[in-house]
Amino acid sequence: MFLLGVLVIATTLNDQDMLNTWIPQCSGILDEEAMEEVILQTLLFAGFPRTIEALKQLRTHFPVKRGTKHVSDHKQAGEATSQIIYGKYHSKLKQVMDALHPDLTRWMIEDGYGRILSRPGLTLQEREISVIASLISSGMINQYRAHLRGALLAGVSRVDIIWFTNTFQCIIAADLRADFNSVTQEMLKS
Repeated sequence: MFLLGVLVIATTLNDQDMLNTWIPQCSGILDEEAMEEVILQTLLFAGFPRTIEALKQLRTHFPVKRGTKHVSDHKQAGEATSQIIYGKYHSKLKQVMDALHPDLTRWMIEDGYGRILSRPGLTLQEREISVIASLISSGMINQYRAHLRGALLAGVSRVDIIWFTNTFQCIIAADLRADFNSVTQEMLKS
């Protein structure tokens, strides 16, 4: 999980030196599909430009591209995946998103959870822990709270979450670190 986190953070921060250093380090530990998937997934949190730049670095070290992957029914897959991640808060999440804009809800379910987070290549636990890394590195505390809960609901252990969040909080400012720590403690108590 550490290496997935490193790749996600490097992609989210657009740190080309970090990617160039760590992608070869991952070889033999992570398979190329996992590296590719975790970079592709970061599109949701870092956008197309950073994902493109990270994939360029991946192709420098691993020129072979994997074939495309499709989830047959994006809406159904997205509903199922987001239901696991949000549990009893799933309906409330959709109401909140609908209040912001109904298209946002549809895009979140179909594209975010259906097309991207439901893809084969990583487990839901690996995907959620990677989401946490991206949210920590980008300072998105509200979404971090939701996905920390989602990681637990997806089956990531409390021990793994503590280790992972403590490992990666060192990259953020001290004031944010305290906020993220507080949220982590709050979520792990419930």
